Amino acid sequence: MKKIKLEAGKTYLSRKGEEVKIVSKDSTSSYPYQGSNGRRYIENGKWDVHDREHPDDLIEEVEEAPETRHTFTIPDGVKEITVEQVRNRIVVEMVPEKEPKPGDVMISDWGAVYIFKSDKYNGGYHTCFAWLGESGNLLIGDWCIPGRPATPEEAKPLFDALKKAGKRWNAETMRVEDIPEIDRIREWVEANIKEGYYVREDVTEAIEDYLKHKEGE
Repeated sequence: MKKIKLEAGKTYLSRKGEEVKIVSKDSTSSYPYQGSNGRRYIENGKWDVHDREHPDDLIEEVEEAPETRHTFTIPDGVKEITVEQVRNRIVVEMVPEKEPKPGDVMISDWGAVYIFKSDKYNGGYHTCFAWLGESGNLLIGDWCIPGRPATPEEAKPLFDALKKAGKRWNAETMRVEDIPEIDRIREWVEANIKEGYYVREDVTEAIEDYLKHKEGE
């Protein structure tokens, strides 16, 4: 065991397992270091220089854990939150206030985000309208491992994936539907054609007229 050199403000472990903080140092005393346990010590941690090994001797410095702070958004409908440190990970468990209803966006412990449909699937699994795996795989209609309510930030990748696939979630009709081609073209035009020589509204109208002609309208 390496030798220690006491310093005021630091915490040390005694032979009997007690944590002792050195609260002050008095240079005029032969035992200059005052411990939080009421004992006084010399610089090497000994309480009694005449006793080879006393239970109150300080034998090693206690390393202080770094201060950490974690802030996260609490989803609506959560009644209980458990925060636990497991080795070098912070695990947050959120318990819903009530059972999920169709259309709620959920996230499983495996990181999959899905739109809840039912909990009547065999084995206690959930069925869903749409499911996005952590790897980015998108499925429309399937079963999945139950999860908790997702935050808006956690739900965003699912809606982004639906949009990329040309689909969107309709909360009124409770179904995943195809995005009309005109909506996709209009969005592209508004995002990519700058104001200037061409007026965006005119370009959008021209494309819309073309699609109507194409579809026989």
